[in-house]
Amino acid sequence: MGRLFLFALAVGVIIAIVVILASIWSNTVDQGRRALRPFFGPTEDGMMAPNGLQKVAYVALIALLIGTASGLLGGL
Repeated sequence: MGRLFLFALAVGVIIAIVVILASIWSNTVDQGRRALRPFFGPTEDGMMAPNGLQKVAYVALIALLIGTASGLLGGL
C-alpha cells in the first residue's frame, strides 16, 4: 500500500512539474511573439518584414554551413 501511495505521489509531482513548465513555456512564447513582431507590419507584398529571430537564425545557419564545410564542425 505504501508503494502505491508513493507511486501516485510521484506521478502527481511529475504532472505538476509538466503543467508548470508548459505554462512557463507558453508565457515565454507569447511574450516573444509580441516582442519580435515587425514594427512596421506587413510590407506591400503581403510578406512580413524579417524580425530579429529570423536574422539570428540565418546567421546561425551560415555559421553552421561554414563550420561543416571547413571541417571545424563535424570532425572531418
